[in-house]
Amino acid sequence: MIKIIILTLLLITTLAPAQNLQVVTEDSPPLQIRNSNNEASGAMVDIVEMMLKKANLTADIKIYPWARSYQLALNEKNTLIFSLLRDQARENKFQWIGKLYSLEVYIATLKTREDIKIDSITAAKSYRVGTIRGDLAETYLLDNGFLMNDNLFISSNHNILWELLYSGRIDAAFTNGLLWRHQIKYLELDPTAVQLSFKTTDFANDLYIAASLTTDKKIVDALASALDQMKADGSYQAILSKWAI
Repeated sequence: MIKIIILTLLLITTLAPAQNLQVVTEDSPPLQIRNSNNEASGAMVDIVEMMLKKANLTADIKIYPWARSYQLALNEKNTLIFSLLRDQARENKFQWIGKLYSLEVYIATLKTREDIKIDSITAAKSYRVGTIRGDLAETYLLDNGFLMNDNLFISSNHNILWELLYSGRIDAAFTNGLLWRHQIKYLELDPTAVQLSFKTTDFANDLYIAASLTTDKKIVDALASALDQMKADGSYQAILSKWAI
């Protein structure tokens, strides 16, 4: 614990005083939320803001469609992104700061669709499955033989994804065990109409905060140490408990 704090302080003192740092994410309650004032809030936002404070860094957290946030983090200097699933295809595209959370991943369907039987990814290929543009799920489904605009349909955000499912324009939605209920309630739709039909076992489920490859390494190290300190001193878990996740 003491070693972590000392390391964090040492890293902070070596940071340039005026770094143009940007932090990007998507609207995905309860992890990241665009509130009524068009500001970022949510469990992961609170964690990242505390990390920045402990690392003596200042940056506004901007919420964009996921595809835009992802491209910014790929291409722009001193850019952080969360909450980003980590897998082999992405490994060398970012500097990985630390793990924020772990999710269980599912394919969801409407309970009224008793004709849909999904017990594997192969079986899911018989139906129209939706996911988010730029999300790791898009690559995962394409790698498993799904075809764009045939049995794979891409949405720019979760609101559109769930509206497509409830309207019957897709048969199933790729989601996870934490976020789906919050996303549906936000749209004032009935979450009890949905069931998690199939749980994937070979999909990356750890969410990270990461930095673009051109981000100053001192920033990455300072933030990694700040997150370690938060996990050690209980402040990380306190934020999760505050948001009931």
